[in-house]
Amino acid sequence: MNAALPDPWTIRDAWLSGTWTKPDGSLVTGRLWDEDTVYRWQRYTDHWIAVRTDAGDLWQPTGETIRDWVNNLIRFDTRQRLGPRSRARAVSIILSFYEHCEQAHGLGPFRLPKRWKIIGVVEEKHPTVYQPWVTDALRTAADQFQGLPRSRGRGPHMEHPSRHRLACYLLLCGLRPKQAILLALENLQPDDTSKVLRAKIPLKHHADDSATHKGTLPWPLWRVIEDFLTIRRHQLPDTGPHFGPILTTRSGAPYKRENFRELLRPVVASHPDLADIDLSLIHISEPTRP
Repeated sequence: MNAALPDPWTIRDAWLSGTWTKPDGSLVTGRLWDEDTVYRWQRYTDHWIAVRTDAGDLWQPTGETIRDWVNNLIRFDTRQRLGPRSRARAVSIILSFYEHCEQAHGLGPFRLPKRWKIIGVVEEKHPTVYQPWVTDALRTAADQFQGLPRSRGRGPHMEHPSRHRLACYLLLCGLRPKQAILLALENLQPDDTSKVLRAKIPLKHHADDSATHKGTLPWPLWRVIEDFLTIRRHQLPDTGPHFGPILTTRSGAPYKRENFRELLRPVVASHPDLADIDLSLIHISEPTRP
């Protein structure tokens, strides 16, 4: 590579790390990417940078070269060509890379076309939306759940239904499992007069677990939380009587994401109408923002 040209690998790595230095020497802290995003973006940019560096036109990109590149990409596992949505995602990554190069390092301008002009309009994949009766059935099952049956080695708190009921209500509020297990006690502000639960709600798909946005949650959730607080245990330093994730285990530790749905399964199994429902596919409206 010509020594006068910037090193694309250094620019890319700093960009994905969330911290980079501008040409004037100032340090910039940008977005903190999650591990899945970093993996995907590294994979596509690795290939693009290598191919275009060999071709000698990395810093003279065009919509046509991006289109030719993405149309020839193949999946690593099946060795088949990428589908429409995967191609669109790859194009977006390359466009984002050059946009960063322009804004953060003063390169370009590249004047690249919009994604739809390169790859065409791609129909978005929408999550499975169940009929309202499904969420109604889940709410009914949660309200009527009596707890797990008594068995040897199972403590009294595991028999109490409030932990399972709270997990269901968190899902019914539109929270994803990661959001549900991160929702913190100190970030709730119940207003008994207006019957509104104001909250700092964890951001969805964000690498920083402490990142939140202000919003409101349904008032019935607060009543369920109050019921659970009578048995909630805490385990310093992660959880305390007035701080930390609301949903805790019998020992007071925060729940892990992979264990969250274990709380839902016995509730779902208790309702005959939910026998064939995959809760991981339920799409419920997200909490509202003020």
